[in-house]
Amino acid sequence: MNVFVTVSGIVQGVGYRPFVAGLAHRMGISGTVRNSGGIVEIAASGEKQRLEEFLYSLQHSAPDGAQVINIRTEPMPEQQFDGFSILKSGRAAKKETEPPMIPPDLPMCDECRKELYSSKNRRRGYPFISCASCGPRYSIMNTLPYDRETTTMKDFTMCPDCAREYRDGRRRHAQTISCHSCGPQLHLLTGGMTLEKQDALEQAITLLKNGTVLAVKGVGGYQFVCSPYQEDAVERLRLLKGREKKPFAVMFPNLERIREVCNINKEEEKLLLSMARPIVLLNKDANVFCSGVCGESRFLGAFLPCTGLHQLLTDACGPLIVTSGNFTNEPIIYRDDDMMRSDTPYLSGILYNTRRIVTPLDDSVARVACSVPQILRRSRGYAPLPVVLEQRVEHPVLAMGGDLKSSFCLLSGDRAYLSQYFGDLENYSVYENYKFGLKHMEQLLMISPQQIACDLHPGYQSGLLAQRIVKDFGLGSPVFIQHHHAHAASVMAEHRLDGCIGVVFDGTGYGTDGTIWGGEFLLCSGSSFERRAHLSRVLLCGGDAAAKNAVLTSDCYRFAAGEESGSERFPFVKAALRHQVNTQESSSAGRLFDAVCAILGIKEENSYEGECAIALENAAAAAKGAGEEPIPFHLALSQNSECEWEADQADFIRQLLQSVAEKQDKNRIALGFHVALAEMVAALCKNIREESGENRVALSGGVFANLLLLQDCRDRLTADGFQVYLNSAVPSNDGGICLGQAWICAQAENSREKMRI
Repeated sequence: MNVFVTVSGIVQGVGYRPFVAGLAHRMGISGTVRNSGGIVEIAASGEKQRLEEFLYSLQHSAPDGAQVINIRTEPMPEQQFDGFSILKSGRAAKKETEPPMIPPDLPMCDECRKELYSSKNRRRGYPFISCASCGPRYSIMNTLPYDRETTTMKDFTMCPDCAREYRDGRRRHAQTISCHSCGPQLHLLTGGMTLEKQDALEQAITLLKNGTVLAVKGVGGYQFVCSPYQEDAVERLRLLKGREKKPFAVMFPNLERIREVCNINKEEEKLLLSMARPIVLLNKDANVFCSGVCGESRFLGAFLPCTGLHQLLTDACGPLIVTSGNFTNEPIIYRDDDMMRSDTPYLSGILYNTRRIVTPLDDSVARVACSVPQILRRSRGYAPLPVVLEQRVEHPVLAMGGDLKSSFCLLSGDRAYLSQYFGDLENYSVYENYKFGLKHMEQLLMISPQQIACDLHPGYQSGLLAQRIVKDFGLGSPVFIQHHHAHAASVMAEHRLDGCIGVVFDGTGYGTDGTIWGGEFLLCSGSSFERRAHLSRVLLCGGDAAAKNAVLTSDCYRFAAGEESGSERFPFVKAALRHQVNTQESSSAGRLFDAVCAILGIKEENSYEGECAIALENAAAAAKGAGEEPIPFHLALSQNSECEWEADQADFIRQLLQSVAEKQDKNRIALGFHVALAEMVAALCKNIREESGENRVALSGGVFANLLLLQDCRDRLTADGFQVYLNSAVPSNDGGICLGQAWICAQAENSREKMRI
């Protein structure tokens, strides 16, 4: 009996063909297997029962990293095969109905880890050790099918030993196969000289132990590395990056070393050991590093090595700060020439290899919140895996996302493919990376969008690019989607909801009324929404400066509360507000956090995004941890002329100022603020449920990075019988709105189809 089998899913770059060949050999099946486009095609011949067992095992015994989505079989003419062989890749015999699933970059597997340390293995100490089950994938891929010649490994000729292993054994058809004799090799540029291989590694270890900062080429780009124990090294790193206060992530050689510093629960351990190897935000248990590593944060970003090089460095040096190799507001550096041209006195060497990177990827960031794993930055290890939606689209969609924490989404069929994190599109280099990434992913996935969705904001670079794309390709006009609706829809997409109360708190989003939104309660149904409640509007001045200068924001809130005094610049702020010079109305929860933080004297500016909100949360957490009672506040609720509920920000600021005047403890005030916000969320959701009958709540937006607020809101809502949903597979910040935009387009298309029927 002969059958032709088509296997789709993540079946390239994960050792699936060698797995199929080994399985066939054990079961007495003859035939062939090959990569075809983005799928695997198998011609199999054997007895009926053995073929049935073979087909079952193809799906249920797949190697680690593989994800079999579908197996299709059909009869084929009788044919004699000489055993079972792996054929050269080619085009699919039949047109694929779904875009391919591309494997993300995979961490060093356990077998390679054993070989890295084995004195009997010829790859002992080889920094770029990999096999059919691990190593770079998406970052080095030029096109499909996934073969050596379609990746940047084509630049390296296999030595005789690797060529032999490529034909048989554990590295059979491992496209990244290499060793000390061939493939990428380690180089260290330092002090005007270049060292190679083991000399380069040993000198790099010496430099790191001596307190210097090195640029180290990782899977998706360069990283800046130094010791977390040496204050001078950390200070040089901050000067190098132009990053004054934002915490750094630390890479540990193993879980045991992380446990010496942080509390880890089972969910967090699972995240740390997951195939993505993300940075995981953990509660600090001990302050063993110098103060410049984490700053004021209650958390430490910890992660484990994903390559042999990182493992060797941390084995020798212990924990190391490993942070994206970029300068202030610039994207990660991933080209060797660009790093070599960097002229800075703070960098003591460049540890690199000559394997080219096609797709730059920062390290991903995740955490566990309310017992739910949440991705905060979706990049290496996750991109470009799709989120599978409940609805399908007939016409592929490109969703542009937003400008901050930019990422895009390509939706085809029921698969939403999210790009990696890029950064702020206001930066030209980030913008160029975004455009290249879009073109590259469209080509890899063979998706030609027929509909473009973008943010409603008229000044977003992503929206302006969308307008140019639709014009160049004759696609009509973009679908403009309100920012906070997209946030709520991203949760709906993940959890397959057809409706919810979307509670979306963030810093800035352009509203349908032309004002700045950010403290929103949306009643969502399918592709539509109604704004049912929000924070009351406050008039802000200073434009974008308000997002950085918390004192300026607090003066605007003082004015809204009827105060006649504030900072030394209050008279100028008051004049600007009264005469409406460079002003805008805002219902932003993010700006409220900034104002409260500045009024309490905790912090006056955001040197990085969310710094004031984090400091305010830390103060509240300190009071809660000490068992102190929160200062009671109340956000008064009322309905406006449009029957929308409003929470009175001005009245709250008056209460806050009274507490400050009474010299109440600022940590207890901060805790009281968080409690008042959570009480407001629960009360408004209850009001909306009574009006609409909707019992599902989606919490999204950058403000919900605040664990204290998130957990309190979830607990109160759950206790009141609500079903509460959070982002998990995509960030709740602006990095996830592209999924929401794509999902809204899918809902709209399906609604139109139903109307036709």
